[in-house]
Amino acid sequence: MREFYAGSRRDVDKGFWMSFENHPRLAETKKKIYSRCVPCLEKLYEQLSLVPAPTGLILEEPLNCWKVVVVMDSEEECLSLLEAYQEERLPLPPSQSLRGRIGTRDKTIPGVAMIFHIHSEEQRDALFADLQRLAAGQCSPAKIFIECGCGDIYGALLGDWHSWQGKTPIKNAQLMPAIRERVARLLRGEY
Repeated sequence: MREFYAGSRRDVDKGFWMSFENHPRLAETKKKIYSRCVPCLEKLYEQLSLVPAPTGLILEEPLNCWKVVVVMDSEEECLSLLEAYQEERLPLPPSQSLRGRIGTRDKTIPGVAMIFHIHSEEQRDALFADLQRLAAGQCSPAKIFIECGCGDIYGALLGDWHSWQGKTPIKNAQLMPAIRERVARLLRGEY
């Protein structure tokens, strides 16, 4: 049986993330970062750098990029839920991988997030249902929801992902300079 493997364990209470995947070298995570995430961020940066500033963004990758997010009280609870999922669902079919990260961006925000990165709506919906069911057996309640693309980046400009389309109007143009700088930092590897 395949198991989940984790990257370097970091203190998530200080704003760090720990990646996990059902491959021992986190190969799929590394592959997706360079084949999907970086090109997507580069396209966003190019659009935000246009003069005159665009009134909308052309979306491709974000419309086929999903995150199933679970927020629990602690890293231990997230790992317990991941273990329960592993015992029930692994191994996955050879055509699927499951990857994500556990942590928090800001140690002052209560809870720890476990984010699964998915590129199939079918797998997203099945994982969402499985996690809701498995989380019901955990000690504390979990908040579970779905995001599209990099919701924190694109959502700040475009609003709720449910209304995104191939070309989506920018709703918060005043945030464009700050988002462009944030994307530039991400592309430089400054998290």
